[in-house]
Amino acid sequence: MAHVANLGRLLSDTARLHGARPGLRQGERVWTWRQLDDRANALVAALAELGVGKGDRILVMSRNCPQMLDSMWAAFKMGAVWVPANYRLTPPEMAWLGEDSGARVMVYDHGFNEHVDAVKAASPALQTVIAIGAARPGEHGFDDLVDAHMGASFDEASVAYDDPAWFFYTSGTTGRSKGAVLTHGQMTFVVNNQLADIMPGTTCEDVSLVVAPLSHGAGVQLLPQASRGAMSI
Repeated sequence: MAHVANLGRLLSDTARLHGARPGLRQGERVWTWRQLDDRANALVAALAELGVGKGDRILVMSRNCPQMLDSMWAAFKMGAVWVPANYRLTPPEMAWLGEDSGARVMVYDHGFNEHVDAVKAASPALQTVIAIGAARPGEHGFDDLVDAHMGASFDEASVAYDDPAWFFYTSGTTGRSKGAVLTHGQMTFVVNNQLADIMPGTTCEDVSLVVAPLSHGAGVQLLPQASRGAMSI
């Protein structure tokens, strides 16, 4: 099977080219591309230490935040599968996503304790829970993991065209949510086409305003802009 560039290279290469330039802004806080890459590599090291590897599913229940992006880049880099969920889902709906995806790891934002508990009850595959904010007993703190592994380096996992990178779940309006499989090769094709047809001429001088949930289309739109070093806010 033909190999393609790991989607995580979009961040790694941009960090090499534009490391000192701003890559993400939230309120008054700004992260450079190098800092974003360092955070993703630190999370990869932390997840690997917890036994997570290529092909494992990482379920994410979060509002837009820097940690959500960290989880996306880390999943891509290590060849795991990013499974972002609509944060408006109910606990029973989230339980289905956990069971259907076979997620081994769940990352969650504050206020979603019941969703985590529902996934635990429904899916024996879930082994590791990581909290953005205060962690409960048996869980890991997201920023604690990143801080403890800061400085780690990582070469992106080798991936084939059809290796899954992202499970993109439907809204479930006509039944249970269904997970569309987005692969490294497919998403590389999408990024190239968006740069050519939708946002030609994008450079590191541009800025993107993200107003939609990153779990849906905004997450896809961020990738081509990251490849050109355009900051997101």
